[in-house]
Amino acid sequence: MAASYLPVLLLAAALAAGASFVPLSYSDYPPPLQQIRDDGVDPEDVQCNTGLVHAVRANGAHVCVKETTAERLGWEIFVAEDTQPGGASPSPSPVDMQTANNGFAVEFYKRLPVGENTFFSPTSMYVAFSALYEGAKGDTAAQMQDVFGLDPNDETRRNSTAHAMASINRDDPDATLEMANALWVANWFEPYQSYLDVARGTYLADVETVDFEGGGADKINQWASDKTHGKIKKVIDSQSVDEFTAMVISNAIYFKGTWVTQFPESDTRESAFWTSDTENVTADFMNVRGEFEYIRSDGSQVLKMPYEGDRLSMLVILPDERSGLVGLAETLSAEQIAEWSEGLRHQEVVVSVPKFEMRKSYGLNPILMGMGMTDAFNKKLANLTGIAQWDRDPIDIALGDFNLFVDSAKQYTYINVDEEGTEAAAVTTIEIGITESLEPTPITTFVADHPFLFVIQDDETGMILFMGSVVDTT
Repeated sequence: MAASYLPVLLLAAALAAGASFVPLSYSDYPPPLQQIRDDGVDPEDVQCNTGLVHAVRANGAHVCVKETTAERLGWEIFVAEDTQPGGASPSPSPVDMQTANNGFAVEFYKRLPVGENTFFSPTSMYVAFSALYEGAKGDTAAQMQDVFGLDPNDETRRNSTAHAMASINRDDPDATLEMANALWVANWFEPYQSYLDVARGTYLADVETVDFEGGGADKINQWASDKTHGKIKKVIDSQSVDEFTAMVISNAIYFKGTWVTQFPESDTRESAFWTSDTENVTADFMNVRGEFEYIRSDGSQVLKMPYEGDRLSMLVILPDERSGLVGLAETLSAEQIAEWSEGLRHQEVVVSVPKFEMRKSYGLNPILMGMGMTDAFNKKLANLTGIAQWDRDPIDIALGDFNLFVDSAKQYTYINVDEEGTEAAAVTTIEIGITESLEPTPITTFVADHPFLFVIQDDETGMILFMGSVVDTT
């Protein structure tokens, strides 16, 4: 299967679209959040690795990034409070959802194995966890802000989210792009009306009361299948939800587009796809000669394949070396992607890329915890009191003190790339449970014949909708 190329392409597109995250080397200093929260370091004493500066993101989070990145995104280079005029701290500016989403996309991709096929939707995760964030408080909310780049200002964040939802779901005669959200509420659970109003108004979420022990999982799975046109049929196991499941948040995104320049089926033929410098598998390669936007730069070729409607495209970044995907992933930056995107030029290109189809699923708990979002998954430390609080036992079990927490978060994805175009879908689920307060649990020739990265992006907003890589076409 051609999944090895997908990661490289997606990452490149993400960065090209303005992704802002700069991966750190953990050999010297841990991330600023860890230094401040876990090690008790004062913000002014945060240390960054060589080549990075201490900056304050638009959401007020402390980060270590390249100075050029901070300047381009308008982030303040950190200065201790007593050196600020009047002792004032830098004032955060509104967070752009596209920038935050793409920054998250790149960081999440960096956490996935480079040696295997990958495919995920950062936008689906971003929106689902943004809906969860509406009920988060304290450190739980702060960690989500840092990981996802969420704007702490409710009005700004909600307006940005509503605009993105409207843009994704607008009528398009040339391509299908749809997003849907839903809240599945246990029949004994009573969220605040204010939380439900935001879910319905901003996220256009369906809200349905279900019995998780009596068919609730079946309803969620049917919803996922309906919203992804049958491509993802099961996202919840009936055994994973029980009498302690209070609510499930689900997000689905679906895309189907046709290439502007389609590949004639008669020109598809078998050829070798190199999974390493010395090993290869047989794949069906699509071939076409036509006008594309293309650039060769810094040991890679970058090709943009637009979908009909001039709104969406796939960006493919192919390293020159057969084993070059690892190095590409390590050195990619937002600045480099932006330069590639801006440098693309129309020219005649002979294109040969493999057909591929894949399904992937990810347990999000360990990945997001590794990125710094730990409290939401902790039975004792999670603070989701913006969703609901009680002065009574919610179920017929004597719980004493109890708390809401994220029991499980997952994403399921599907993609098929063929001569006609691309079909892709993703569903993200967040299972929210209830528990007694417990001790914290540990927490111009373009031949894509070797691993590559790919992204499917909204060219109008620059938002990365899907991202992945192809390393093995079998």
